[in-house]
Amino acid sequence: MPIITKFFKDKRFRTIIFMFLQFVVQLWWISQKKRFLTNENYQKQIKGIYRKQARAFAETATELGGLLIKLGQFFSSRVDVLPEEYTSELAKLQDAVKPVGTKEIIQRIEAEYCCPIAEVYTNFSQEAVASASLGQVHTAEIKGHTKVAVKILRPGIEEIIQTDLKALRFMVTFAKRYPKLNATVDLEQIYDEFVETTLDELDYIKEGQHADTFRANFSGDSRIGVPEVYWEYTTKHVLTMECVTGYKVNDYHSLARIGLDRAQLADTLISAYVQQLLSDAFFHADPHPGNLIVKDDGTLVFIDFGMVGRIEKGMRENLMAFVMALFKKDTDQMVIVFEKLGFLRPHADKQTLAKGLKLVLGNVFDDPSLSKVNSEEFLLELREFMYSMPFQIPARTLFLGKSLLTIMGICGGLNPQLDLIKTLRPYAEELLLGDESETGTQGFILSQAKKTLTEVISLPEKLNRLVTGLEDGEIRLHPSRSFEQNLLQNQKDLASRITSAIFSCGFLISGVILLEGPYSRVGLLLILISALTLATFLKRSSNSAGQKRMGRRSRAMRQSSGFHKPRFHP
Repeated sequence: MPIITKFFKDKRFRTIIFMFLQFVVQLWWISQKKRFLTNENYQKQIKGIYRKQARAFAETATELGGLLIKLGQFFSSRVDVLPEEYTSELAKLQDAVKPVGTKEIIQRIEAEYCCPIAEVYTNFSQEAVASASLGQVHTAEIKGHTKVAVKILRPGIEEIIQTDLKALRFMVTFAKRYPKLNATVDLEQIYDEFVETTLDELDYIKEGQHADTFRANFSGDSRIGVPEVYWEYTTKHVLTMECVTGYKVNDYHSLARIGLDRAQLADTLISAYVQQLLSDAFFHADPHPGNLIVKDDGTLVFIDFGMVGRIEKGMRENLMAFVMALFKKDTDQMVIVFEKLGFLRPHADKQTLAKGLKLVLGNVFDDPSLSKVNSEEFLLELREFMYSMPFQIPARTLFLGKSLLTIMGICGGLNPQLDLIKTLRPYAEELLLGDESETGTQGFILSQAKKTLTEVISLPEKLNRLVTGLEDGEIRLHPSRSFEQNLLQNQKDLASRITSAIFSCGFLISGVILLEGPYSRVGLLLILISALTLATFLKRSSNSAGQKRMGRRSRAMRQSSGFHKPRFHP
């Protein structure tokens, strides 16, 4: 078998497979120990294993390079698939790529053009200006002393990728044997998307064509720039483009020094992505700060078009429907759009999801600034919401979601007080006007009447299903954790008070009886103890009432301060 032969002959292949099998054994062992551990102890140990595995993967990827780094970068954004312990560690791979020696790069260029490098470029830089998992960039000059950026595919990367893809194929086939994992994650679709994207990045002809398409789409917008491709100096493995000088979009010190308005730059970036997603249906899928250059005149230049995304007609219509539902705060419609886009797992509880979305939207609309949306607290809340709800992110929309999250982070850095809702409102109103113009006012009123009538007709059946579900035990009411804790505390307080009252009365009665006999001193002592017990009881009751008042006041203050953590459970 080819896999067996590959296993014994290729050390790289063996290293990857052994690492994967080690992870499987670790997870299997903790699953066997789970029955003997408390839930708290199990969660602590499983998180430790996740963190340890992520570090081991990152170290192996950094050592071997190639597709492993790309794979780690790919999964660092899969918050729906991997826990936070994995994604936070894998995110460090973004800057873990070391450049190839310049001598090897020059040999690759000379083999590509079949001539000495001096006949193609002059002043070829000895140091790489950028380095990625598949290629790296040097500066040079071409005829006419035009300064260019030369992107070269790493020597031998094709063979490394073929080995890595075979190892990844083996891992996917192995993982699909676990029904629970296969039911929640479309492994085949993720694998196909990853392979397709990776192979596209190996062809610099395609990347040049992507740049030309992007430039044509923004030809009427002077705020957006795209480097020119010099096709006579471009091959499948060498890409020559205009060298753009400027500042990274997150170099705030330089932007302030040249007097650029960061808030206006954030508006430009959002406007550019709205056009890409809702108009062009073609977007830059890797908009990290290194790929967004700001020139002295304020022009925002997109570079590196190895990763792009295309939005099919049906998906584009659903995205528009989602934007409209968002501004209408119609969570039921949002759930419908999620289902059409493939974001919901089978048998998802749509009613519970709609309720959870209302809580999230309430927080966003209450404080729509990007400083809030990008806050660690909100992102943690969003992650918990994703895990608690039946979400899955289809592979075909992964790069779209990753791009949007990156853009929100960049715009939040440029203008933390940017009102996301206010900025997007003109685009949403344009969509809403277009939607109403197609159906007309009469059609809109008729559709709303039909929707209301349908809900009224189906109400008895919904009530019947609710009662039946409660009777059969299929629907359970889960009180919130704070309610349960308060109930238990009240029961403890009540039991303590009853016990104190019984002891106090007992001491008092015994003391009175003994006071008139030969044991008057003991009786006096018991009466004194009774008085002390009664005083302790009264003081405890007073403190308990005060704590309750303080608790109600602090809860009111937390609620009035804005964001509060919602609970996502049926």
